[in-house]
Amino acid sequence: MTISSLVLVLVTGLMSAAHCIGMCGPIVTAVTLQSKHSALLANMLYHAGRACSYTFFGLVLGTIGSFVEVAGAWSGLKGIASIIGGCLLLLWVWRKIQVPQLEIVSAELHAQLIKVVKYIRGGDRLYTFMTGIAFGFMPCGLTYAMGMQAAATGSWYEGGLTMLVFSLGTLPALALTASISALATKQWRRAMNRIGHAAAIVIGILAIMKGLSANDIIPSIHHWLW
Repeated sequence: MTISSLVLVLVTGLMSAAHCIGMCGPIVTAVTLQSKHSALLANMLYHAGRACSYTFFGLVLGTIGSFVEVAGAWSGLKGIASIIGGCLLLLWVWRKIQVPQLEIVSAELHAQLIKVVKYIRGGDRLYTFMTGIAFGFMPCGLTYAMGMQAAATGSWYEGGLTMLVFSLGTLPALALTASISALATKQWRRAMNRIGHAAAIVIGILAIMKGLSANDIIPSIHHWLW
């Protein structure tokens, strides 16, 4: 994994502001208003929990990607997880295609964690943190798309790092959701979505090119690219 890859992941998170506000903004607002603590502390606890969920998601997909890499090595192919992950990422942007099994698993984990949260007796801080973990598993096409990039790394720790950086990228918009929502016109939302999709396309193409370069199908250009 290169610095350029992480920068692109961060930019994708930052540019997905409109999507995040529309999907998760009401949840963040509700958690903040219902918390007994300050808005700052409530947000920190919630987003810390969400970052844990995203990182765990990346660790799992990165581990799966590592097994795909091993299978590819046995067949004489390198970077196969990178190629598959890049293709799936482009498919999501093109047709909003995602892996059904991941949605089922994510929805089930979300439902079970919500049940756990209801029975926790660890105080409001722990409750807010656990709520962040629970809603971190909420089905989201954009999160799944970045999960494909995590799988493309073919490494559990790089997959986890990818999703952690992505969660940090989405933090500014969600932390300032009240003020940003007031400025989020339809034109602004469309523009942000387009930029976010463009960044996802770049990540997908680079993942594919890196996989092809690993197999000497195309020449290597630069370690920041492939």
